[in-house]
Amino acid sequence: MNKKYITMIVSAGAAIAIVAAVALPAFAQTTLGVGLSASATVSVSNTAMRARTNIATALAARITNITNRADQEIVRRVTALNALGARLSTMAQLSTTDKNNLWSDIQPQVAAMNALRLQIAADATANNTSSLKIDVQSITASYRIFALVLPQGTIEAAADRALTIVGTMNDLATKFTARITAAQSAGNNVAAAQAALTNLNTKVADANTQATAAVAEVASLAPDNGSSTIMASNTAALKDARSKLQAAQQDFVAARADAETIVKVLVTFKVSATATTTVSASTSSQ
Repeated sequence: MNKKYITMIVSAGAAIAIVAAVALPAFAQTTLGVGLSASATVSVSNTAMRARTNIATALAARITNITNRADQEIVRRVTALNALGARLSTMAQLSTTDKNNLWSDIQPQVAAMNALRLQIAADATANNTSSLKIDVQSITASYRIFALVLPQGTIEAAADRALTIVGTMNDLATKFTARITAAQSAGNNVAAAQAALTNLNTKVADANTQATAAVAEVASLAPDNGSSTIMASNTAALKDARSKLQAAQQDFVAARADAETIVKVLVTFKVSATATTTVSASTSSQ
């Protein structure tokens, strides 16, 4: 192999080596660029996925919290309504019509609360936050259980107690009348006892009027369903009915004092005065 040919081979080899040396970094840069791009894409994707997971977790926790609170409020209302229903069965003085009307208010409210409870659970399962918000707000906005139904029933229950006391005190007045008549027949001055009895009868009669009027005032009230006018009217009626029961309570306090006066007078005549005056005067609607 001549020297010229060897020189050409060496030159060609050197050229290839130079080209290879130049091409390798370029290839390395291209490969490295692709690697960085893929890594960045994966990192962004993971960050977005974590963000979506965090949002979903926070939303689920919020829905669970709202649902649990709504459930507690519904259970509280259903429990109170059932207690009022049980109390209704013990009311002896209200008319059958009044009791039936009250019962017809209680039953649908319990059914509505139970249905709403199921609807809220379905909203939560479907992650339907719009429907969930509306249904939760309706617990207080639409049904007015604590704003109307329970106060209405409580007032009627208090009126029933008042009317029971009226009956008891009328029986007491009848016994006092017999004893005062006996004392008068025996030649005793019964003016003080008679005056006290007259006042007692007046107070008991007024208590009867007040309690009866309180029942009539609230018996026909209906939920306002968002009407501010009806809500104001209902609120005023409930307030006035309570004031009537308070007036009845004051009547009983005065009547009891009259009964004690009668007993003291009859005792001085040595006439039997064993009729009790320990009648409770409480007719609180709370």
